[in-house]
Amino acid sequence: DMVDELGMWLVDNTIIGASTATHVIAGDNSTSLRARTPKFMIAISRTSNILHMDWLTNSYAEKRVLDCQKYRLINDTVAEKTYNFSMLNSLEEGEKRRNKGGLLNGWNIYICEGVAGNKAPKQEELLLIIKAAGGNILKYPDINSLGKEDQAKSIVLTSTPATSEQKKDPKVSRLARFGKGYFTTSWLFDCIINQQLKGN
Repeated sequence: DMVDELGMWLVDNTIIGASTATHVIAGDNSTSLRARTPKFMIAISRTSNILHMDWLTNSYAEKRVLDCQKYRLINDTVAEKTYNFSMLNSLEEGEKRRNKGGLLNGWNIYICEGVAGNKAPKQEELLLIIKAAGGNILKYPDINSLGKEDQAKSIVLTSTPATSEQKKDPKVSRLARFGKGYFTTSWLFDCIINQQLKGN
């Protein structure tokens, strides 16, 4: 097929595949980008090569891998309006963030009970989204062992909206108080697609 002919490798069309891809075909002329899918949120944290299908077909036609710059998917006005972001800005910000270890580099993320699957991706997908952005997943038993600096760089992730149960646990509420506080999955996904931390 086209990918083999160009000497490239096609990764699995799975959430794991998205975390290893260097080039992502994310759109063509028939569909608009779905910017808040787990695969896209992982991809935009990993690469600036979010491309139109024309990059692959034109590369195949010329029998060489073409430069990505002119094929970046930056003119999908429907998606940008729907999700309130600028793809060009996100790709440029993402490049800056990756040079420093990722958008969430240096941050500890604690995911409250009941977040995964509740208007949010499954647990495996949520973990991969955070890890792709450079974040450290904080487990419940490790909360008490954090020093002051690590506490200060901690985010407690809740559902959208947060439930009373998620804010009831004294250990977690203490982490939120001494860290950056409670933030919802909607906040996280908005930060990911914009490649900017907002309100932290």
